[in-house]
Amino acid sequence: MGSTRDVFESVPISPKTGPAESVPPTSAPPLSAAPLTPRGARTRAKLIAAAQALFEHDGYLETSVADIAKRSGVAHGTFYTYFDSKEDVFAEVADALVVDFQSALAAEPQLPPGHSVSERIEQTNRSYLSVYARRARMMAVLEQVATFNPRLAAIRRTSRRMWLQRNTAAVQRWQDANLVDPAIDPAYAASVLGSMVDRSAYVWNVLGEPHDFDVAVEQLTRLYCNALGLKCHLDKQNRD
Repeated sequence: MGSTRDVFESVPISPKTGPAESVPPTSAPPLSAAPLTPRGARTRAKLIAAAQALFEHDGYLETSVADIAKRSGVAHGTFYTYFDSKEDVFAEVADALVVDFQSALAAEPQLPPGHSVSERIEQTNRSYLSVYARRARMMAVLEQVATFNPRLAAIRRTSRRMWLQRNTAAVQRWQDANLVDPAIDPAYAASVLGSMVDRSAYVWNVLGEPHDFDVAVEQLTRLYCNALGLKCHLDKQNRD
């Protein structure tokens, strides 16, 4: 879920180009090699934690290597034992953010047998919005740096790639089951509808637009289903 342009770099634009699983692996920059000693590992972890706190509080541009070292309680030069630059430690912090979204996806509980497509959509929307709300400050910083740093922009794309892959494959399955119009391109649908959810999460959690979490999940699910012509289980719940 995220900006529309990413679909051109992350997922096949047409089901004719191959299954969603054929998408190349993450393009995020490699993480710095972990130190070998326990003491080094603790120092490195302190630097990462300090960097995250400062990025979330002050933003990327206002945070310096000196700030990170000072907050970590280490000498300025010690920072460069573990990271080449502020960009490198930010990449590590941002990668942990991507892992949070991946973990939420993997931890989604099994729905009962016979569940509807819209129930799965609702569950995924709820998982995404929950993680976004919890990590909103870091998401705001990541959105900021993605506008001027190509390497860090790649991490932003990575943060949504799994959702694009999953949702593209899902739309293809629904088309195979005659639930979705075959004229709809699965990858574009995944990008556009994912962008709707992602941008809504940004407006609510970063810009602070008032919203009710449960109502937000419900309305996004209805809009998602309506856009694809899918029946929504929430209609039945309201009638009951």
